Amino acid sequence: MFDFNIEKLSKGLEFLAIDYDHNMIHKFISYFEFLNKENNKYNLTNITDFDDFISLHVLDSLSLILPIQKYNINHQNILDIGSGNGFPGIPFQICISHSNMILVDSVKKKADFMQKLIKLLNLNEIEIVNDRIEDLGKDKYFRKTQNLILARAVAKISTLIEVSLPLLEIGGYCIFHKSNLSQSEFESMNKTLRYFDAQLIEIYKVSNELIARNHNLIIIKKNSEIDFEYPRNNNKPFRKPLF
Repeated sequence: MFDFNIEKLSKGLEFLAIDYDHNMIHKFISYFEFLNKENNKYNLTNITDFDDFISLHVLDSLSLILPIQKYNINHQNILDIGSGNGFPGIPFQICISHSNMILVDSVKKKADFMQKLIKLLNLNEIEIVNDRIEDLGKDKYFRKTQNLILARAVAKISTLIEVSLPLLEIGGYCIFHKSNLSQSEFESMNKTLRYFDAQLIEIYKVSNELIARNHNLIIIKKNSEIDFEYPRNNNKPFRKPLF
């Protein structure tokens, strides 16, 4: 039997200025319970404590609301790369329900888990796609259709830039979660941004009042059209980044 102390969750939602009610809290509890239930079958996560689930998954995911508010980022159409167990897209959608969300994962068991989860939580504005992200970038159904691309603990920033920009409309944004950005990754990121004429808006430091560890959000803006050559296929963005 789980002990659900919601103090950490309620304080985090208040910090983010999110209006919440019993229904929203219940959805996060149901999310946790279902993840733990499915984890016994599929080994989806090593986080099985409710407090850790809230701080390391939910509030970590919801931190992206801060730069969205700061820069007034359009979030009508959002695509989340490598969503895995639904982070950050599903916590965001629980709190900001008016967005159209696409969650992408190439691993079938994870896509199947998310499909069951959104049905359980009655999240109707979410589409689950079981495919490789570089293939979606060449698909006219997805290419140049999104306002905002999200990614959390998926790949190097230079790789994420290549696979994300083709999916965005011009003027759209990427928000990438990153705990530690090494000097070499920072330099390869900047080279990739120059290559695609994209713009680093900010490396946004998330307040320790929300998340008690080092946590940054990389904010990038698309300024120009991307040649149809990109993203490269056959897993090349992941195997061999441009820089």
